[in-house]
Amino acid sequence: MDTREKMQQKPVLPPNNNKSSTMVGTVIILFGFFLLLKNLDFGHLFPRWIFGWQMILIIIGVVIGVNSKFQKKSSLILITIGSVFLLKEMMDFNPGKILIPAVAIILGIYIVNRNRKAPEIPVPGPKSNPSEDVDEFDWDKRVIDIPEQEAQKQSSARESQNFDYQSSENRFDGSKGNSFYYAENYLKIDSIFGSAKKIVLSKNFLGGTMTNIFGSTEINLLQADLNQPIVIDVFQLFGSTKIIVPPHWMVSPSVSSILSESDDRRVIINHIFDENKKLFITGTSIFGSLTIKNS
Repeated sequence: MDTREKMQQKPVLPPNNNKSSTMVGTVIILFGFFLLLKNLDFGHLFPRWIFGWQMILIIIGVVIGVNSKFQKKSSLILITIGSVFLLKEMMDFNPGKILIPAVAIILGIYIVNRNRKAPEIPVPGPKSNPSEDVDEFDWDKRVIDIPEQEAQKQSSARESQNFDYQSSENRFDGSKGNSFYYAENYLKIDSIFGSAKKIVLSKNFLGGTMTNIFGSTEINLLQADLNQPIVIDVFQLFGSTKIIVPPHWMVSPSVSSILSESDDRRVIINHIFDENKKLFITGTSIFGSLTIKNS
């Protein structure tokens, strides 16, 4: 097959799972259909609760859950809130006596459990198979082939980084670890009805956890250094968090926001990013704001 015939072929879609997109599209179509019936005065044919704000919360929670395979906590929170108030609408049930204590208990259990283990690095996407045939006439190729020896060096470097990270996790165990090493290289901030500011000076920073409830937290990492990919897990409720990172770090924020603001204010600088300096920001933000800066 020559180059002209290849250019005339239809593009091949990536082998991704489209079930989530189908689910999201179906939910949106049904919501628009019921809303149209209500506006055309046909709403009496359906239960009243279908058009309530509770159902909107449940739909948003289902959409977020399907897209994330229900790994994001925000989907469960929205579905729970919508379901509780929907029961109130359908069964004349007063959720106030149960909802507030239940939320307090669940929030306390979550805060206790999240501090017992180090946050995990998000699993990267599937890599392409290097054994696939390479077409020498691929005019749209943007990736430069790396020599085999160089690729082996990079692979061994990544394996050593993963080993270092796993060994650092073992240091977090109280029976094995060193408390001074833990305090110097691991970040742990709990700000409740207060404010906290911290400048990290560690040259082997290992990430950490931040809990911010009705408070503000500011973390300065400009003088810190790291030797492997790290994770900072953030949980905030009615709070604000600011994280200042070095310009050459690669930052990947993936925080689930519920009525919150996530603002990436990093200045675009003509600077080469270091692939060995990777920071993942995970967690949940409810009625809060998260700001990321590099200066």
